[in-house]
Amino acid sequence: MLKRISFAAPFLAAAMTLSAPASAQSVDLPAISAACATSAEACQAAVRIAIAAVRAAGLSPAAANAQLGVIAGVAVQAAATLPTAQRVAVGSVLTEIAAVSTNPVQQQTLAQLANQLQSGASVAELSATASSLSAS
Repeated sequence: MLKRISFAAPFLAAAMTLSAPASAQSVDLPAISAACATSAEACQAAVRIAIAAVRAAGLSPAAANAQLGVIAGVAVQAAATLPTAQRVAVGSVLTEIAAVSTNPVQQQTLAQLANQLQSGASVAELSATASSLSAS
């Protein structure tokens, strides 16, 4: 399972290397992190708010996809601290982000990560993914 996560991490990391346009600053990454470290339900609510903010910002598709990658990275990193059942439920958050993305590679990567979360990826595997995502 670690190999699959390692395979997917560079795609999200690449999305995260793009700097956030000023119009996207309405996405509250610390709030997403706090919510995703609390519960899957809180994470889903925070991510939905962030997705709405990205949509409302009127970003180009590439900039919006970059922001979605950042949101996904923050959610995965924070979810690593949750109990297994909650981490499994966070997989649906990544599925929602994938559904909004217009980048087929990002969609596929997020779907694969969602499947890994829903399959019960370990804390160590999620931490490795989050480290890869945050390193960019």
